[in-house]
Amino acid sequence: MDTQEYKILISDFISDKMMAEGYKRITLEEITSNLAISKKTIYRAFSSKQAITSSIFIDELTKAYQGLLQLIQEKSSMVTKIENLERLIENYIRLFNDTSLNNLKKEYPNLWKEIVLFRKERVLPLINILINHSKKHNLIVDYPNELIMKLFSMSLIISTEKNYLIQNQLDYKSVFHYVFHILLNGMLTKKGKKLLAINKRMKNEAN
Repeated sequence: MDTQEYKILISDFISDKMMAEGYKRITLEEITSNLAISKKTIYRAFSSKQAITSSIFIDELTKAYQGLLQLIQEKSSMVTKIENLERLIENYIRLFNDTSLNNLKKEYPNLWKEIVLFRKERVLPLINILINHSKKHNLIVDYPNELIMKLFSMSLIISTEKNYLIQNQLDYKSVFHYVFHILLNGMLTKKGKKLLAINKRMKNEAN
């Protein structure tokens, strides 16, 4: 295998692990034992452990941003966009939740700052657009956008709290689904709830 192939192999392994568990300290031994490669090979593909982490976080954050951008631009109803937003967040919540990012902050503060800035300047404005469009179509109540995002962000922390999941014998996807819909139903107007119910019924009939 050449250097690029090893780079992809290492990236895929670490990416899968972080998407499933969130960010935790990565050891070279963990990589070498699972992939049966030497430390020399790792450093041939990446200059440092931080370079691996940075590559994966920025790549996944870019994918999430592009997915959100595509969601907003797609020609579908606002209700469908809201449903698609749930799936998009579910895909990335393990990597970009507060626990994962706090772990990253302790080890690589500069990378953490880069991610926080990216989220503030590029991701959150798109969320604002989606909220404003939903309000324009009278699908959600006109609560302050910043409050909606803050409440949503804080409430989702429980979705990845390991102790809570273990104690209640739940997986994070189930908890995330419950939390998302509790919050959503608190924001939806009568029109929004009606359209969401119709959309779900049509999907169930199609299946």
